[in-house]
Amino acid sequence: LNFYEEAVEMDVDTVYFGEVVCVKKRGLSFDDIARLAEAVEKAGKKAVISTLAVVSNEDELNFVRDAIKLPFAVEANDMSVLNMTQGTGKEVFAGPHITAYNAPTIEFLKSVGVKRVACPVELSKDSIAYNIKNTGVDTEVFAHGKLPLAFSWRCYASRAYGLNKTACRHDCARHVEGIEIKTLENEAVFTLNGTSILSAKTHTLIHDAAELGGIGVKALRISPQYKDTAKVVDLWRRLLDDRISIDEALAGLNATTPEGFCNGWYHGAAGKEILTRVNAGPC
Repeated sequence: LNFYEEAVEMDVDTVYFGEVVCVKKRGLSFDDIARLAEAVEKAGKKAVISTLAVVSNEDELNFVRDAIKLPFAVEANDMSVLNMTQGTGKEVFAGPHITAYNAPTIEFLKSVGVKRVACPVELSKDSIAYNIKNTGVDTEVFAHGKLPLAFSWRCYASRAYGLNKTACRHDCARHVEGIEIKTLENEAVFTLNGTSILSAKTHTLIHDAAELGGIGVKALRISPQYKDTAKVVDLWRRLLDDRISIDEALAGLNATTPEGFCNGWYHGAAGKEILTRVNAGPC
C-alpha cells in the first residue's frame, strides 16, 4: 500500500496495479486498487490494471473478471482477457507475457483492439525496431528490473517449505526479494517468486536509453523492487531529461543493485551477458 501511495508522487507517466503472478498473493483489495488508481489519475498519470499471466482455474478466471470491472485501462497478460474485454469499450494493452514476438501477432492484437504492446523481454533491439516499423503500434520496452522468465502452476515457495500450492501459507512473503537459486559453482542464476522464475540479476537498458526513442519506443517499463524503486525512477527520469550524465545515472543505479546488471537479450546475445559499462554479472 505504501509503495503505491509513493507512486502517486513519482515522476512517471503510467502506474500498473494488480496481481500478475498468483491469485493467492493479492496484497490489495479491489477497493484499495480503485482508490489508489483514482489518486494516480488525479495526479495526471495513467492507471492500468494488470492481470494474471497464467489463468488455469475458475478462481483465477473470476479474479481476472473482477479486475477488469474496475474503471481503468487493462493490461492483458493472458489471451483470455482479450475475449473478456471484447465489446466493452475498455482500453486494452498487451503485457509482456502475451509474447507478441512478430509483426503478424501484433497486427492480430491491433485487430482486436489492443492499443499498446509491451515487448517480450527476450526481443533484441533489431526485432523491436522491425516490429515497430512494420506495425506502427505503440510499444513499451522492459527497461529495468529482474526479468520475468517463466511461470508454473506449482508454487516454488510452498515447495521449498514442503507444501503444495493448495496448502499455501504465503511463505513467499518471507522472501521479499525472492528466493535466490545458485549453481553448484555458487553462481546466482534465478530468483524464485511464488509461481514465477525471474533473473537473478537486474536487467537494465540505461546505456541504451537515448536510442530507444530513436527506434520508436513510446514507453519504458521499470519493474519495482523491494526498496529503492523511487530512487531508480528518479535516476531514469533525470537521465531522460538530460539533467544527469550516464555516468551519474550508473553510479546511482550501482548503489541500488550491488550484485550487478545484465542486458544481453536486447543486444541479441545471451540474456545473462552485460555488453555495456555496467557492473558486470551474469543474470
